[in-house]
Amino acid sequence: MAEKTDKSVDQSGLAAIGFAIFAAVLIVAFLSYRGSDVGQLPNLVGNLGGGPLAGFEGIRDTVVGSLAAGLIGISWFGLGSFVAGFINVEKSPNHSHILELVTKTAVGAAIWSVIWFFLGLVGAYSGIAAIAAVLVGLALAVMSLRRVREVSKESRVPEKPSAFDKALLVLIAIPLGLAFIASLAPPVAKDTLLYHFAVPKAFIAQHSNSFIDGNIASYLALGTEMHTVWAMLLGGLLNPRAAEVAGGVVVYSFLPLLLMAIFGWSRETGISRRWSLIAVLAVATIPTAYHVASSGYIDVALALYVSLAIYSLGRWWKSQENGSLAMIAIFLGAALAIKLTTLFVFAAFLLIIVMRARNDSNAGKIVIGGVAALILGGMIASPWYLRTWKATGSPVFPFYMSIWKGEAAGWDVERSNLFQEMNKNYGGGDKNALDYVLTPWNLSVSAQPEQPEHFDGVLGTAFLFGLPVLIWGLWKFDLPVEAKIGAAIAGVMFLFWLFSSQQLRYLLPIVPVLGLSIAASAEAISSNRNRLRQVWQYGLTAAAFVGILVSAAWFCQTAPLRIALGGETRDQYLSRNLDYYPFYETINSDTAPDAKVWLINMRRDTYNIERSVVSDYLFEDWTLRRLVWESRSVQELRAKAAAMNVQYVLTRYDFLFDYDKSTLVDDQKPRPENEAKLKIAKDFILDPARTVRADKKFSLIKVF
Repeated sequence: MAEKTDKSVDQSGLAAIGFAIFAAVLIVAFLSYRGSDVGQLPNLVGNLGGGPLAGFEGIRDTVVGSLAAGLIGISWFGLGSFVAGFINVEKSPNHSHILELVTKTAVGAAIWSVIWFFLGLVGAYSGIAAIAAVLVGLALAVMSLRRVREVSKESRVPEKPSAFDKALLVLIAIPLGLAFIASLAPPVAKDTLLYHFAVPKAFIAQHSNSFIDGNIASYLALGTEMHTVWAMLLGGLLNPRAAEVAGGVVVYSFLPLLLMAIFGWSRETGISRRWSLIAVLAVATIPTAYHVASSGYIDVALALYVSLAIYSLGRWWKSQENGSLAMIAIFLGAALAIKLTTLFVFAAFLLIIVMRARNDSNAGKIVIGGVAALILGGMIASPWYLRTWKATGSPVFPFYMSIWKGEAAGWDVERSNLFQEMNKNYGGGDKNALDYVLTPWNLSVSAQPEQPEHFDGVLGTAFLFGLPVLIWGLWKFDLPVEAKIGAAIAGVMFLFWLFSSQQLRYLLPIVPVLGLSIAASAEAISSNRNRLRQVWQYGLTAAAFVGILVSAAWFCQTAPLRIALGGETRDQYLSRNLDYYPFYETINSDTAPDAKVWLINMRRDTYNIERSVVSDYLFEDWTLRRLVWESRSVQELRAKAAAMNVQYVLTRYDFLFDYDKSTLVDDQKPRPENEAKLKIAKDFILDPARTVRADKKFSLIKVF
């Protein structure tokens, strides 16, 4: 017996050494690709200075905007508590009040999103509507005050936190704090400037959610953007800057809610405080999660809803409660109202439902109940897709138009197909079998932001380090059913992601359940293996710490602290972070209020310009290319531009006239013909007689 014990100890020690080496290799390899951010961190810290730190007006706008977002959060909880009172879900033996608080808040957010959709249909986007909604939400929250007092107390006897636990909490707080400060600043991320903030701003201007001319993104499901509309209306009662702050903070708030959900879910599953905190840390320190939460993107909100849906599915697997089915429907519906890719989650859930029914005497009832929940979830999200279907002829417009025809100005089958091809380039084009096998390594080690071939984001190494732990746990140990279900759904969703668009943000919905499953596996395996437990805990913590360094570098690159505290003006901040913003300033200040501007290759930014615009969606020089090839001279091209009723043209041109890089070149045409067309475009865009402002990258001209 002693010999077996010694052998087990030896094997455990060898495994600990192996995992320690694995952690070191991963971190060193990861850092070798981080020369542009972590490698520059000592220099980037200097960006935080450069002028006054604080100013009264800026602090006022930050406080008012944050307060507006906070009132909306309380309103989410108020309505969610009211609705949850009609849904009977039995409490588990390890019931977590933290998870209950998040669940009710998320239910309220999901329902308020639907309410704001219908308010938009009737043209009721106004400050009065925003105030009325908050008053209703606050009244419902007050009715739940007694329950709120209980939320701060866990039903189990609290564990005394160790120094390590406190250190984990500090590490979790760092990216949370950085993301909060960054969310207070004006947005500079591409998709936020195109639609996450630009569409709500336009909706508010027209008092409705009618489609926006030229912005194809207004045809998408915009569940999270409804909260941005609400926040901007509420903050806008003071001024536009407070509205901007409110919009940023209300979207950011999904990150702390997600981290609370992971902790509560983990504790309810029976995982210790230490491992639960490590699961939270693994998600909190993903650099792309920081970017999403701080930039007005919607992927963290999607991750919250998907996580709570998986949690509810685990509850239903064990109890067969109708209340859990109702929660599945609400959360899947909320997720589908954010992004069409949630259909992959529906497919994974259907697979789990069929597995649960297998060999059960009530198989028919189980399948009917589970499928009914999925159908109800689809119905909750359906208003967005029915709206688009009615307007375009396709509920999934602007996607898959070669399969389901749709029609709207500024989009067609050719561009839809090009968009699908463009998405396939994420993670690298022309992938072979080896590329797919190496994806976990590349995704964790060499991924880069703003580079589609490198997944357009940074995940970090914690999940790759935990992957063999998870496989070991699933193979050899009886893990909690939540961990098994979560790992299965994560695996299915990863496969869908692997063979579709490998954009890192699209993986965020599965990382919370992966973090929980890794923590459950690690705790089960290392319960009697102290060395292994220490290596795993310190290894995962070290991997997370390196992720914090990346987020800190990104924070310092944009340096949002002074704008958040009022020491820097909005124009100064945007001029530092958007190289084209001075041209927008010129347009906003020096052109007539009714002027129309044609934007070409301007990062799809329609948010910061205060004039009517013409701009191609995604393929930003599509119209220019068409008109150039239809024109025989620069005079004819100028006449065609004038016929568009635009008075100004703002172009990023630095690559347009390079024959080898230009999107204006038609490879099917002879070089002399292409060069002639490039000359027409150049004479139009860089006409000295009509130039209002220009530099080596951008040109603003007056058409007539």
